[in-house]
Amino acid sequence: MRPQLLLLFVLLIAGAMLIAKSLNSQVSGPEVGMAAENEPMTGERGYVSPKSLQTINSLPDTKIANLDDAQAYVKQVAAACGVQGPILAGELLPRLAKAELATAQDPSQLVSDDRLAEAFNFLSDQFQVPHPQRLTGTDVLQFRTTMSAIYPHVFSPKSMSGSRPVQALITLHQLVFNGGVPEGAKKVAQKDPQPGSLKIDPSRSRAVPDTFTSPAVREYRFSAIRYFAGLSPQQMRSVVGSITEIMALPGRGEL
Repeated sequence: MRPQLLLLFVLLIAGAMLIAKSLNSQVSGPEVGMAAENEPMTGERGYVSPKSLQTINSLPDTKIANLDDAQAYVKQVAAACGVQGPILAGELLPRLAKAELATAQDPSQLVSDDRLAEAFNFLSDQFQVPHPQRLTGTDVLQFRTTMSAIYPHVFSPKSMSGSRPVQALITLHQLVFNGGVPEGAKKVAQKDPQPGSLKIDPSRSRAVPDTFTSPAVREYRFSAIRYFAGLSPQQMRSVVGSITEIMALPGRGEL
């Protein structure tokens, strides 16, 4: 793949939130998927930008041996993604730490591609996207195969049977704000790239505008923004709980 095309492809995938952030300022507030000022969900925030992915990808590859290790890892990822709020930071993150430890102790608890696809399809219904995409586990596998070639410490490689809990939520986030799996990701996945084999120039990651945004991408971004902006705290808690149930995250019943 030519460098210019790869750069555009990475912008479409990893930079989705930056574009949606600009759209959100016209619809519902300063951050993607969050409420406008004076709305009940204004305290719940989070995003995944190219800088977030680069930061997470550069984290030390520390083995999670206990809950303290898991909490430290989740805290670092949350800081990179600007996560805050009583539901996301106060309730979800502690559950993620427990889930990360459980997965480290028992790899069979990895979040399967089929469950990730189911979570995406659930959100498609919740958002009431005009033309919803329906993903399968194969689609998710293609996406993480390509993304692990760029960010091997953020997305699980093809050789793994699923994703760690934090990886799974980041993958779900990126799938939603790309309206599914970009065709570019599918084409790259067919070449079976090795983890970390695709490189980008971080200094140029914002230099090219997202001019190839498809109708599906725009539908998902606007639908998600409007949906989250209209949720009450109780509804937000219910949605988060439903996603953790679908993905079968350990400790999901505690939300």
